[in-house]
Amino acid sequence: MEDKNQEVETETTTTEEVETNSEEVVKKFTQEEVNNIVKERLAKAQKGIPSKEELTKYNEWKESQKTQEDKYNDLIKENGEKEASISNLKMENMVLKSGITDDDEVEFIVYKVGKMDGDFAENLKEYLANNPKYLQKKETKATGVETKANNITKDDGVMAILKAKHPDIEF
Repeated sequence: MEDKNQEVETETTTTEEVETNSEEVVKKFTQEEVNNIVKERLAKAQKGIPSKEELTKYNEWKESQKTQEDKYNDLIKENGEKEASISNLKMENMVLKSGITDDDEVEFIVYKVGKMDGDFAENLKEYLANNPKYLQKKETKATGVETKANNITKDDGVMAILKAKHPDIEF
């Protein structure tokens, strides 16, 4: 039994010595040592990263491994993206031709009318008829004060009737 007690005492003493030693040891690094440590860690981190040339070669190899079906699917995807872009530009063009010039309003109207079921052009006419605030042009004079003027489109039903009844008057 005495042997076991002696071992425990020895371990306690060793632990106390380690604790006192760790508190006393404070190492300070020079800037050169810090730079070397950073370089070593960066080298380890970049060890698995391929260079630009290797990435280019890998992408070329990967492209050559594609099957005809993969290439066909890529072309279909690109075509769909281009058609969506063309369709969006056509819708923006129609909105701009209707007299709306504010970029935010054009974008908003394209979004709202684009969500409606049916033909875009017909939906646009209906939407603008229900929301005439978008057809009012804002003019800024040299004084910097905004004035609003009504912008009546050619397709307005009332104007068409008036022109038909009074062809001699210019509207």
